[in-house]
Amino acid sequence: MLTATTSFTELTFLEEPSDLVVSRGNAVTLHCSIQSEAGMPNVVWMKDGKPLGLDDQNILWPNGSLHITNVDGSNRGLYQCMATLPQTGAIISRFASLHTAYLSRNFIREPQDLKIYLQEVAMFECEGDGLPAPNVTWYKDNSLLRDFKPNILVYPDGVLEINPVEFSDFGTYYCQVENTERARSSRLAKLEQNGNTDSFDDGTAPWFVATPRDTSIPEGSSTILFCGANGFDTLRKKPEITWLKDGETIIFNSTQGRLKLKGAGSLQIFNVQPFDAGTYSCRSNNLEDSIDAEATLTVLVRPHFETKPQSVMAYEKTEAIFNCKLKGSPAPEVRWTKDGLPLQESNYIIENEDHLRIMGLVTSDSGYYQCHGSNELGSIQAIAQLVVLPNTLATLTDRYSYGGQRSPPSKPTGLAAAIVSKRFITLRWDKDGDGGTTGYTVFWREQGSLRERMLNTTQPEATLQRLNPDSRYQIQVRAFNSVQYSWSYASMEVDTEKDVAVPSPPVNIRVTPQSPESILVTWDPPLQPKGQILKYLLSYEDSHGSPKQIEVLDTRKLLTGLMAFRTYTIRVVAVNENGEGMSTREMTTKTYSDKPSEPPQNATLETASSTSLIVRWEPPPREHQNGKITGYKIRYKMKGASRNGATVTTDGNRRLYALTNLEKMTEYQVRISALTVNGSGPLTPKLKATTYEDDLDESRVPDAPRTVTVTPHATSIRVSWTTPPPEKKIVVRGYVLGWGKGVPDSKKKVLGPDTQIYTIENLIPSSEYVITVRAMNNKGEGLTRYTTAITTKESVEERLIPLFPPVGLKTMVLSSSTIVLTWTDTSIGPSQKLLDNRYYTVRYRLATEAENDNNRYWYLNSTDLNAHIDHLRPNTKYEFDVKITKGRSVSPWSMKESNKTMEDVPATAPVDLTPVPKKNDPRAVIMNWQPPAKPNGQITGYLVFYTTDPKQDLREWVVDGVLEGDELSATIKRLTPSTTYYFKVQARNSKGYGPLSETVIYKTPQADGSGGGQIDPEYPRISPGGKGTMPDLSEDPKKTSVGGNGNSRDSEGRRGSNSESGLPTGIMNIIIASVVGAAFCVIIIVIAVIYCKRRDNEQRLKRQAQQNQQSPVKGKGQGRDLKPPDLWIHDNMEMKNIDKGQRSESTLTMSTTRRSSNDYRSMDDLPPYHEDRNEMYYQSPSDHDERERFLPPRQPGPGIIRPKATKPLMIPVDAQPPPREPIAMVTALPNGALNPNLDRGEPGVMSRPGFPRTQYNMQYTSGGPRVNAGDLPQPPPIKPQQSPYKKAGPPLTSAPIKPRAIPVIKPKAPDVVLKAGVDPDIQKSESTEELSAEMANLDCLMKDLNAITQQNFEV
Repeated sequence: MLTATTSFTELTFLEEPSDLVVSRGNAVTLHCSIQSEAGMPNVVWMKDGKPLGLDDQNILWPNGSLHITNVDGSNRGLYQCMATLPQTGAIISRFASLHTAYLSRNFIREPQDLKIYLQEVAMFECEGDGLPAPNVTWYKDNSLLRDFKPNILVYPDGVLEINPVEFSDFGTYYCQVENTERARSSRLAKLEQNGNTDSFDDGTAPWFVATPRDTSIPEGSSTILFCGANGFDTLRKKPEITWLKDGETIIFNSTQGRLKLKGAGSLQIFNVQPFDAGTYSCRSNNLEDSIDAEATLTVLVRPHFETKPQSVMAYEKTEAIFNCKLKGSPAPEVRWTKDGLPLQESNYIIENEDHLRIMGLVTSDSGYYQCHGSNELGSIQAIAQLVVLPNTLATLTDRYSYGGQRSPPSKPTGLAAAIVSKRFITLRWDKDGDGGTTGYTVFWREQGSLRERMLNTTQPEATLQRLNPDSRYQIQVRAFNSVQYSWSYASMEVDTEKDVAVPSPPVNIRVTPQSPESILVTWDPPLQPKGQILKYLLSYEDSHGSPKQIEVLDTRKLLTGLMAFRTYTIRVVAVNENGEGMSTREMTTKTYSDKPSEPPQNATLETASSTSLIVRWEPPPREHQNGKITGYKIRYKMKGASRNGATVTTDGNRRLYALTNLEKMTEYQVRISALTVNGSGPLTPKLKATTYEDDLDESRVPDAPRTVTVTPHATSIRVSWTTPPPEKKIVVRGYVLGWGKGVPDSKKKVLGPDTQIYTIENLIPSSEYVITVRAMNNKGEGLTRYTTAITTKESVEERLIPLFPPVGLKTMVLSSSTIVLTWTDTSIGPSQKLLDNRYYTVRYRLATEAENDNNRYWYLNSTDLNAHIDHLRPNTKYEFDVKITKGRSVSPWSMKESNKTMEDVPATAPVDLTPVPKKNDPRAVIMNWQPPAKPNGQITGYLVFYTTDPKQDLREWVVDGVLEGDELSATIKRLTPSTTYYFKVQARNSKGYGPLSETVIYKTPQADGSGGGQIDPEYPRISPGGKGTMPDLSEDPKKTSVGGNGNSRDSEGRRGSNSESGLPTGIMNIIIASVVGAAFCVIIIVIAVIYCKRRDNEQRLKRQAQQNQQSPVKGKGQGRDLKPPDLWIHDNMEMKNIDKGQRSESTLTMSTTRRSSNDYRSMDDLPPYHEDRNEMYYQSPSDHDERERFLPPRQPGPGIIRPKATKPLMIPVDAQPPPREPIAMVTALPNGALNPNLDRGEPGVMSRPGFPRTQYNMQYTSGGPRVNAGDLPQPPPIKPQQSPYKKAGPPLTSAPIKPRAIPVIKPKAPDVVLKAGVDPDIQKSESTEELSAEMANLDCLMKDLNAITQQNFEV
């Protein structure tokens, strides 16, 4: 019985036993050494998985090693050393094999008789069967043969090579193999001379005397692939041997000496690496023919760890995972042990390819776990310890330190099983209403089992996976918060569905290829038939076709009619009276290769010169290659020749070959066939071409290629062309291929003279390209041949999918954010238990996007027949489907299923909360708002909270409810006049209440209806004294909004949290000082500029006055003779008659009322005039457009005259004297024109700035007498017109306008009439000559008029 510990105890091997071969009767020692922190462990030796008894022959040494005194046949087997620590655990070593030496009577290979010609090659092979591997010696005519002669080579691998054979080499040969056990001799082999000389004249095709054989060799060692061939062609030449790897010729210069030819043509490889593995072909060819011999080189790699398991300490009821990843060649077999014994897999202990998972931990799971890996070269192991700690439901205070006390959460309620299946259960329960729960822990245990599993979740639902069918499970759910678990728990018992009594999988399935068209499949019956086996269903499929299924009554089946060199996947299912059982794991095999069944495609023959031809071709169709193409055989001969002609063989990756050294002006016939290791396929039809009579010319550039053919694809274009006209006899050294999108030669590629096919890659789909091809030689580039091609639309190639899609897709809504999906996989039988590495992909999208055919999906992978999809949007309809992926096979998507999530409380607050004063009722306000952006369901109503004390708790605020969800306004009555109120709005639906909106501040009007309105705390308001002040928040001077919604504002109007935060005081002081200093500098600069301009103007005006005194003005007649042109030259500014009822006399008015220096707005920025309101509140210029509709109606303040649209005016200038410097003339406003509220300082009334800003009202008649403007009531204002010659300036905005200094010159003959109550500085205009001078001073709008009159009327 193991005891629970709280720390790891080291127990490991310092030395492990190794494989040994021992002669009978000898002694041997298997070494084992252990290191432990807890003293010397108990050591036991295991043989073939069972404890080995100790006696006089088997002796255990003190260090743990095993000594065998007298080895015999009974000692052969697999040994392991196991070390045990009491109360802790045990470990076991890797396997070590013990073999006794032997030498079999049978040879694996023996020398064979040979009959050859002199000067040819002779090779004999010899290999014995024994342990240790026997050595080989050769004998000739019963005499030991030594490789003293230069033509004799004896290889350590047991091969004898004689090259070239001399007359003295003919005789009898045999080999002798010998090891520590004994020696044995092979049969006799004769080497005879071939006396047949009839074939010398006709030539002989190559034939092999030795071929390479499949070889498996450990990484880092060296090997030789033997190959030798004979056969003289008509030129008495021996065959030439070349080597190919995976169909490509080996270039020995690029192998850095690791690969080289040995002897008559063998391939020697030094320091073999994994990338050397592959298929090697020895090709022997002469002029008569060529032959290939193939062998596979397998590089063996000892098992080694990429990831070792690490020791784990875990609590009961949780799970532990040990990662173990091994590499090797062949792939190591992985197995797990616990305390030295094989681990039994169950629903709680799951072994995968790269990890071990133990679920529902109990104390007895503590111990040492080992990951073992083994292949042909040996085995390794790695150790990890598991310590299981008691898991009690104590409070979490030890891990979380909080001040104060907090009560535990209440237990979950409403626990129910939403979905019950054979192998999973989905639970759901009610969410905690008090909000104190942060998560839930689910415990479940199969009735009668000691293993209890658990999982944590933050949602009120959970899915329990990997359950047993027809079993009862006890389930408990507890809530927890940051302090502790709930004091009680919700519990229930659930029975999983019954499993169908179907057979278990058949065992020991084996698949063996028999030929290029057949595979033999055998298997054994299931271990649990659960009734009578009626039949078997055998399913098989290749990588390019659809699955096929056949019924089999026996336990073997020969599949015929298959495709050559195709990979097939095969599985078997047993069937009883209850239906199909569980499937075997998939077995994969490949049929044998065969000769190609069709010739190469698109073969062409072209003349290159007077002695050469060029042959081009494409491989046979893929489905008819029947194996890997290792080369192409080209047969050619002169027309009319009686012989078969000559043969050359190319690599498998060649598509072009040049036949050279031909006769001039001679017609040749050429045929091509494809090669595999099984031989040559059919030949192409005869290709004919004639060589040129003379050599070609290079004194001029070539002509254009005769034809250019293009084959467009989505992202590539295949271009092929023919040579220039051969009759021109011009040398072609290469070709220049150009292309561009819409234009030629954006890119160029220089190709060789033998290249007439090229594929342009990385193009844009559905685009037109211009292709150019020109030939070139040393003289230059020739003429160009143009063509165009349009790439096709990019499309996704549909794969042939052999898997059937899942069926019976169902959805179950668990909550507002969770939906559970279940489905059925018809390919795994009624048991619906997964035994392979398949997985399922669920995709889903919003149903609204499905209606719009939007392909935006979310994806989720699952290794079970269900999926738990969370984080969905509440009250939203989704569309789901699922597919199967198994290796490279993928099924189509299943039928779609839709469902809608439950509602949830609103996630966001109402927005755009706006107070609007109720007309004629200063005690009421209308609150308007917009619905939440995320209502999460149908809004059923709104609550309006308001108070005069923002410090109050929200529960003390007054609540006004709106019962209809589609109403977006509420009238709040019985408010106190001239009082600041704070408003919030909250939305609700069937699930509860959402968050509160931002606080809006509103001040009710006074009892007489004046004042009041919304207060924006982000911007200061202008006080009657002209200084910026904060909004009137006398009830709470520190805050403008309250509440726990995270959107409160501080005393300066900044948004923030309720807690104090912001920049440090020091930094704020620096910023304020910097801003004040900068503003002061700007003011000083502005004052200096204004003063300088005013001084310059005064000096200029004084000089002008002196000139006027020296040159008195002439009489009126002279003034009339000089007529200035009409300054208003525009169709829209033409002088028109003015309504006589309104404008019978000429009036010019200029307001000189003092204005506040803080208001720099122009007239265009003023709010619209409302007759029913007498108050106007400050509005930030930057927020003018956004908030104007929420502000109370306003009326212009004192000194502001809002112009009205008037008709264009004509200004007569006939009576004007010659122009002079502009003289600003002003007229007095009529009595009472000034606003009586100007000096009252009433709150809410804003004064205009005090800089000189002229407001003009101009009315003229053609000949009426001049009237003083101050004698008449002030008419409506007229906006001045702009000269058509004036350049367009920037638009008027609400930005501050700097005051302009207007020089005032004392007129020559002033006529001043003062009226009581009028400022004595205001003067009347005396003459029409001074009217043009006054117009010159129109602020900003008429400044160009002054320049025009000065230029045209200077005397």
